[in-house]
Amino acid sequence: MTCGKYLAIPAGAVGLSLILLPMSLQAQLMLSFAVLGIMFIGMTRPDNSTFRVITLVFAGIIALRYGFWRTTETLPDITEPLNFIPGFLLYLAEMYCLAMLAISFFMVIDPIKRKTPDMGAAADLPTVDVFIPSYNEDAELLAVTLAAAKSMAYPKDKLNIYLLDDGGTDAKRNHKNPHVSVAAIRRHEQLKALCAAMGVHYHARKQNDHAKAGNLNEGLKVSKGELVVVFDADHAPVRDFLRDGQLL
Repeated sequence: MTCGKYLAIPAGAVGLSLILLPMSLQAQLMLSFAVLGIMFIGMTRPDNSTFRVITLVFAGIIALRYGFWRTTETLPDITEPLNFIPGFLLYLAEMYCLAMLAISFFMVIDPIKRKTPDMGAAADLPTVDVFIPSYNEDAELLAVTLAAAKSMAYPKDKLNIYLLDDGGTDAKRNHKNPHVSVAAIRRHEQLKALCAAMGVHYHARKQNDHAKAGNLNEGLKVSKGELVVVFDADHAPVRDFLRDGQLL
């Protein structure tokens, strides 16, 4: 990053002059295309700190030149409040976006590269139970989440996946309303078959007490893992979730 830091100083000086320099529309278009070209070249080497600094500096040039033009050329006359008030509010919103863009530049200009920790010997790893609580989500969505959880990089004999189905409980399957009962029975059988096919555990409790918290507490009664991870029904974990030390 040292070379990139030194390069940022002259690049910033050039950029500042370009921001304040009066230009015709044709010159502005040429500058924009030239800056975009430099940015695209820099984007081809995202791991190179020098190219990354160049890309962000010239992206800042485009953004700040727009802000300069917006400030000096486009604000309505203050003597016309019907035009000035909405125009100024829109201007403030755009300046806020530019400020957020500047903050994002500081965040990505020198990212920290974290090394994946060594998991150690498989025999020394704790057993992990993954809970996926569900209520009325579709089987297709749950299948994606279950597949992602099952595919996490971890010893398979120490990883157990549980689908905690609160939409197919005994109370719902025996509900006095036949529409609720039939839907719950159908869901129960469908998700039970899905879990059997995917090699994960299906669990439905008797009552729907205390909503999601009660569902998780019921899951803890059948869990035997040393650690428990909870994913929402629409949360597909990345493969390295456990390997990256998320549980440590």
